[in-house]
Amino acid sequence: MIHVQTSIHDRFSVEFKIYFSGKEREHHQFKMNSWLFVPNSLNINASTYSKDQFYRDVKSNIRLKTPRFTLQQMVSADSQPLQYLSRAAQQATQEPSEEQLQNLEFHVKMYVAIYKSALRDETKALQTPRSLTDVTAWMSHLDAMRGVAAQYRTLMSRHQHSLPAAKPVFQYGDEYMSHLSEVYAIRLLRYCQSREDGMDAEVVRSLTDLIAAEHQYKIGKGYHHFSADNMAESRDMFQYQNTLKKYIESALYLKSDSHPDGAAAQQLSFGVAAGIAMLISMLIALPFQKYLGEYPILIFIILVVAYMFKDRIKEYARARFAHRLKSRFFDLKSNIFFRGREVAHIKEGVDFITDEKTPAEVLKARGRSDLENRIPLEQIILYRKQLDTDDDTFSERYEYRYDGINDITRIHLQYFTLKMDDPETKVGVLDEDGKINSGVISRIYNLYIVLQCVVADTCEYHCFKLMMSRDGIQEFVEV
Repeated sequence: MIHVQTSIHDRFSVEFKIYFSGKEREHHQFKMNSWLFVPNSLNINASTYSKDQFYRDVKSNIRLKTPRFTLQQMVSADSQPLQYLSRAAQQATQEPSEEQLQNLEFHVKMYVAIYKSALRDETKALQTPRSLTDVTAWMSHLDAMRGVAAQYRTLMSRHQHSLPAAKPVFQYGDEYMSHLSEVYAIRLLRYCQSREDGMDAEVVRSLTDLIAAEHQYKIGKGYHHFSADNMAESRDMFQYQNTLKKYIESALYLKSDSHPDGAAAQQLSFGVAAGIAMLISMLIALPFQKYLGEYPILIFIILVVAYMFKDRIKEYARARFAHRLKSRFFDLKSNIFFRGREVAHIKEGVDFITDEKTPAEVLKARGRSDLENRIPLEQIILYRKQLDTDDDTFSERYEYRYDGINDITRIHLQYFTLKMDDPETKVGVLDEDGKINSGVISRIYNLYIVLQCVVADTCEYHCFKLMMSRDGIQEFVEV
């Protein structure tokens, strides 16, 4: 199964979140090819935009999909996240080794990450006009929020004194849960207040009490909290919460170790090219050396000429071998690790290509008009990515059900704006009275991105239109 989710991350970058999952088997191979169609007027080509620049502008992360639990499931008697966390705490108490403490830290992070995912999804579900009349659902949601936090704090108070090394870990998880509860409760309260049809007074009072209780809890625990009276402190708080978020979600992100792909084959091919060049130069020089041994000056000139041929032949052979290797290998290969074990590897490659080397399905998805096909309109950047996973190794290191992988790729496009014209231009329009009215319109550049996602026997194409000006991204839609 393939699921593609896109968003504008900021003024100059877009994000692709692609979820891959396949049938249960030992190995999976996922492929994602992206064709980026860039207007020629932006002067983005192989001479002005190198591979290194592209990889600088593309940020890619591989992470596990967060296990799906509802808040009611988390607070139930047979809550799987709570059971895993309790078992990890018990094992660390009985055997406080580095391995057991790391395992406990992993399950603290997973518990809080699952809470965040459930809280986000259920908060979104409640923000519908129909949900305003379902007071029971709102109260059940708020009770579950309190219950999940309470059972975590009970477990924390039971174990943190017997595990001094794990006390900061428990507190980081507790602080972030408190922050999440307050933030999402505020979102729901703001939604209730924005609705003209209003919300039940009991729900509003319960939301207000929850927000106030979490805020006071953070103050009592000495945790970071926002302050309306101290904006400098609140600014530092924002940075701290962002760091805390990365810490918690690091349990799901897979670490990588990158290196050039096909490096050994490349060096071998260069050695073969040098050998071929040396052989040809010797075949040129030796016959002359045999028959012109009495003329050292001529021999010297012939050897110089042979060396010149050798140098050019070597460079030509290297270029030919490199061209052939490029089609067989990628630019980079990254080994992916999860909890200290290699579980996958990913390969990436990028090249400028022509229309002739672009699949017909991709050009069809791009959807050029007849006029656009009559002029050299665009440069095409092909970004290839291949992910190979070992499901058995995941299962050995992961207690939860392995449900798939999210590939999160962020493309920064600020460099593309360097050659753009002013974001606005004036136009004149003749009105009914014969007068010229002046107006201002936005000058927009359209970039197109075609994605091909392949897993097992499934292949999907998606085309996106990215409308940009020098001021940044204006709109990003699927077409």
